[in-house]
Amino acid sequence: MNSRERFLAVMNYQPVDRCVYGVMTGGWPETIERWKKEGYDPEAGRLFDTDRWDWQGGWFMPNPPFAYEVVEEDERTITYINHEGILMRERKDQKFSSMPQFVKFPVTNREEFRSFYKERMNPDLENRMGSSWQEQLQAYRQRDFPLIVIADRW
Repeated sequence: MNSRERFLAVMNYQPVDRCVYGVMTGGWPETIERWKKEGYDPEAGRLFDTDRWDWQGGWFMPNPPFAYEVVEEDERTITYINHEGILMRERKDQKFSSMPQFVKFPVTNREEFRSFYKERMNPDLENRMGSSWQEQLQAYRQRDFPLIVIADRW
């Protein structure tokens, strides 16, 4: 079975040749660094032999994205507005391995939603997916792996 057949069979409660196996990130950055000290060579190929999945989430992000803006910074944390317009606070020492604090979202009431939606959620596929969006979608029809489309917070 290929990755797509296996995934669809699991989702439909049908028999499979083996369990679906996927790893989203491979490991936290400091875990990868430790593995390197223990002999892991990232140039040697894939970290794990996993099923292939293609994740698409950027299609649903605010477009145009917000400009990155640092609002406050101290010796331990940085508070900034990210590309989604979310005011976030992160640790400096473990940026990729700790959960940021979501301080404020760009939409907190109906008026803000109407403005946000009009300005940032335009469904223009070329702006969201690129000029070759039709070719991308056609290629996805021929794939042998699952396509996971996620809207995340949006």
